[in-house]
Amino acid sequence: MSKLLSANFLRLKKNKVFWGGLILMAAWGIFVPVKLHMDAVQMNYADRVEDGFFGCAMFMGIFISVFCSLFIGTEYNDGTMRNKIIVGGKRSAIYLAGAAVSCAAGLAMCAAYLLPYLCVGMPLMGTFSVPGEEIFLTTLTVLLLSAVFSSVFTCIAMVCQNKAATAVICILLAFGSLMSGMILNQMLEAPETHTYYSLDGNGEMISFEEPNPKYLKGTKREIIQSLYDINPGGQAIQCANMTAVNPLRLPLYSLGIIVLATGAGAVLFQKRDLK
Repeated sequence: MSKLLSANFLRLKKNKVFWGGLILMAAWGIFVPVKLHMDAVQMNYADRVEDGFFGCAMFMGIFISVFCSLFIGTEYNDGTMRNKIIVGGKRSAIYLAGAAVSCAAGLAMCAAYLLPYLCVGMPLMGTFSVPGEEIFLTTLTVLLLSAVFSSVFTCIAMVCQNKAATAVICILLAFGSLMSGMILNQMLEAPETHTYYSLDGNGEMISFEEPNPKYLKGTKREIIQSLYDINPGGQAIQCANMTAVNPLRLPLYSLGIIVLATGAGAVLFQKRDLK
C-alpha cells in the first residue's frame, strides 16, 4: 500500500492537469476578493470577506472531475493498472491508493483557493463578520465536499476503462449535480405568495396578494430540502452562499456518500475484468 501511495503521489507531483488546476484555483482566489472590494468601493457599500470565501465550492467539482478522469484514465491507457495487478498488487490496495491521491488532490485545490483568498481578502475587507463556528462548519463541509467529488469520480474512473468515456461521464455528472442543485434551490426559494398591482376605480394603485401554487410546504418541502442537502451540487450552492438550513447535516451526508462511493467502487473494481 505504501509503495502504491508513493508511486501515485510521485505521479501527482508531475501531473500537469493537477498543477494547472492549482494555478487556476489560486488565481481565482486572488481575483474574487479584489473584484468584490472594487465593486464595493464603486457602489459605496460595505463589503464582507466571507461573501466569496466559499465560492470555490461552485466549480471545484468540475476541476476534480477533469483531474480524476485524466489521472486515473492514463493508468488504463498506459497499461499501468494491469501491470500493478500482474506484479502482485491487491486490487483493494490499488483502489484505495488511487482514491487517497484523488482526495488529496481535491483538498489541495480547495486550499489553493481558500489560502490566497484569505491573504488578499482580509487586508482589503477585514475579518469575518459571522460567527467563527459557522465559518469552521462551512469550511469543513467544503473540504468534505471535495472528498465527495473525488470519491465519486474515482469510483467511475476506476470502473470505466475508457479514458474518453470516463472524462465525459465525470464532467457531465459534475455539471448535472450543480444544475439539479440549482433547480432544487429554485423550488425551495419560491415565495409563499405573489404580490399583484392594479388600478382601482379612482385610478389609484392598489396591491393584493395571492397564494403561490409552487410554494412547497409540509412533507414535500422536507423531502426536497433533504434531496437538496444530500446532493453535492446543492451542498456546493449552500456553502457558496452560506445559506445552509441544516448545516450540521451536510458533513454527515458527505461522509455517507464518501463511504458508499468508496465501498461500491472497491467492490466493482474487484470484479472488473481488466483488459
